[in-house]
Amino acid sequence: MFLKNTLFDFLNITSPESDLSMAFNNIMQLATATLVKQGAFATDATVVEWGNQRFRYSEDWLNECEKTSGRTLRKPTQFVWEYFEDLGFSDYLAIDINTELRSIAMDLNFILKDKYNYTQEFDYVTNNGTGEHIFDQRTVFENMHNLCKVGGTMINVLPFAPWFNHCFYSFHPQLFRDIAAANGYTWQFMWLAQNTGKYVECPTDFDSWSYYEQKKPRNPISDLEKTFDTLHNREGKTHNVSIVSAYTKTSDKPFQIPFQGRYVNDIVDDLKGEYSETNVDVRQKDHTSATY
Repeated sequence: MFLKNTLFDFLNITSPESDLSMAFNNIMQLATATLVKQGAFATDATVVEWGNQRFRYSEDWLNECEKTSGRTLRKPTQFVWEYFEDLGFSDYLAIDINTELRSIAMDLNFILKDKYNYTQEFDYVTNNGTGEHIFDQRTVFENMHNLCKVGGTMINVLPFAPWFNHCFYSFHPQLFRDIAAANGYTWQFMWLAQNTGKYVECPTDFDSWSYYEQKKPRNPISDLEKTFDTLHNREGKTHNVSIVSAYTKTSDKPFQIPFQGRYVNDIVDDLKGEYSETNVDVRQKDHTSATY
């Protein structure tokens, strides 16, 4: 306990317990309300969540989500499925390693349709603070793809930085841009965000956020670093910053693993395999035309 308190005090970082942690917190509530506003979901949409989420209630924040979504939200909201009901969803399910809070028990390290013969599809698939704790990342994104209906939306709310020792992995914008490109997803939005609800919109086009090698001194710093700094150091405090990515599935093609777009054109013919033009969305190949 002494080491934990000393470390957070020394770094001036809000601890996960008081930073709304990775639950159904302000940013997930706002992101979902934004998707409703954008018309991402049909009437009586269905939702499946990775992880049985605990709802973080704030009346003031729900008022903001009401304004965003145009829906009336109950106060207090105690459970996540109540929030979805108020937003017009007809059915809610969670997948976790236990059966708490309307969840079914399945191990997300495995392809669900293969291990459990689970093939149900949903209009909304959420990976909110869960995928970073799963070792096999391919299965995370392939399971999301498999459980999402054509025309349905997937959202990831995952650690960007620093999130010290919180999980197995942190995530960068290139991953989601390349997953979307390889699978032909259409973008809803991408944000960098505090879990408090403050966020900055991030471009999803391939020519944005130029890559800079590390330099001493680093000048200029990238737009990505500037965006991170506005959220990480804010109002006299330092905050964990998450990356939020939401995109829509457009076809029933099987999931395609992406190759990091900036290197696609470097693959020799003998190694192309699944990265050939017949399997990789043309937009991922075009990604290599970006200026890095």
